Parts: sequence; structure tokens; C-alpha cells
Amino acid sequence: MSSSTPSESPASELIAILSGLIGGGRYGLKIRFPHALVMTSLFRRDLSSKDKMQTIIKLTREHATNLAAFAALYKTILSILKLSSKYLQQDEREDVEKAGILQSLGRILVLTIVGPTASNSRSSSAIPRSNPGIPETSRHALIAGAIGGYAIWGRYSSINYQIILYLTSRIIVGGLTFAREHGIPPFCWKSLNFDRSYRLAAAAVWGIVMLLFEECPDVLHPSLRKSMEEIYRYVPPIFKAGDTGEAEEAPSSSSAAKKIRLPPSRLETKNW
Repeated sequence: MSSSTPSESPASELIAILSGLIGGGRYGLKIRFPHALVMTSLFRRDLSSKDKMQTIIKLTREHATNLAAFAALYKTILSILKLSSKYLQQDEREDVEKAGILQSLGRILVLTIVGPTASNSRSSSAIPRSNPGIPETSRHALIAGAIGGYAIWGRYSSINYQIILYLTSRIIVGGLTFAREHGIPPFCWKSLNFDRSYRLAAAAVWGIVMLLFEECPDVLHPSLRKSMEEIYRYVPPIFKAGDTGEAEEAPSSSSAAKKIRLPPSRLETKNW
């Protein structure tokens, strides 16, 4: 007969879930409200004061609720996987001689997915794996994160899309750092130091984005394209004063036809 330690009790897991819920909502409110306030005030001058406030509240609420829901769901799934792993291990020891071949193969398959591994002791995390809210194995973190990402962040919105793009860039940088630290060529080469690789990355990113902006701007996100148009297509009024009358004429239908018109579904994404 075994009893759960205080750190492994269901109450501790529940506290970890509630802590994630509160922490996610608190952080989303702290991050999104000032950002939405500034961006809406500067770039949504077409809205009334009431509409601006409603937009700010909507963006802040969506960001905070999504982070809170994901954190709570993530820790809930971790708790389920941890309890399932312990149950399967205990059940395996008790019924290993009674199980049939197919049942044994199924048990092995499930244990391979949710069960602990010998590499847990070599984890770089300073927090014990048995602590509530902490994945027992790296597979648990992957499974819980994937399910939470599909359920919470899988619905398209300007907020969710922005966060996915942000995480994508961080994953790429983290993957390159991981490859360098683990001696994977060419990322571990001494000649490919940070200063040189950063300059090459900056050259590639800015070269490609300017090429897309000049040649096929319709493929860029509306918010990015609008920002670039304000920078690279802006003409100060002082320079327009010297234009001839011919230059001040209304644009012809052919030039107006060249302007990019986005469907309403794409226009909704410019708020962030």
C-alpha cells in the first residue's frame, strides 16, 4: 500500500492548475492592455473614443483569457498524464503475469508514450519532476502543449496569429542555440560566431522583406504592409507643395486599379 506525498497529492495538482489559470490571466492583462492602448490610439483614428475603448478591452480580454485557459489546460493534461503513468506502472507490476499478449503490447505502447524514462534524471530543469504542474517527462510537455495549442490557439484571430508568429521566431532561435551548444555542425563552427551570424540573418530578413514589399506586397500581412507603406511611400506635405497642377490631378482609373483591395476577412487582422 502506497500513499501520495504532499507534493504529489490531487490537492497539490489542483493548486498548480489554479495557479496557472491566475498567472496566465494576470500576465495577459499586464502585457496586452498597454500594447492595445497605444496601438489603438495611434493607428485606429477612424474609431470613436467609445469604439477605441471597446477594442482595447476586447483585445486585452482575449489575450488574458487565452493565456489563462492554456495554462490551466496544460497543467491539467500534465496531471492526467502523470497519474496515468503511475497507475500503469503499478498495474503492470501487479498484473504482468495475468495479461495476454495483446494487452501487454498495448500496455507497453501506452507506457512508451506517457511513462517515465531513464533520462529524466539528466534534465536541465532545477525543479523536481514529481512537483505538481511539472511534466514527468519531456513527452508529457510535448503532448500537453500540442493539445492546448490546438484547443486554445488553433482558432484564428489577430491575437492568436501574432502569438504563433512570435513563438515561431523564438523556437527557431532556440533551436539554433540548442544545435550550437550540442556541437551540431555547421552551427557549432567557431567561425560562425554570433556577430557574424546575426549580420547574415539581418541581411537575409531585410533583403527578402523589401523584395516582397516592392514586387508582391499583397502576400505580406496587412499590418506589416501598412507600416511599410507609411515609411517608404510617405511624402511630407512640404514636398507636395511644389507639385504642378498636373501632378495634383486625381489618379487615373488604371492607377487606382493597381491598388490592393483586401477582402473583409483579411482586413480584420490589421488591428494588432
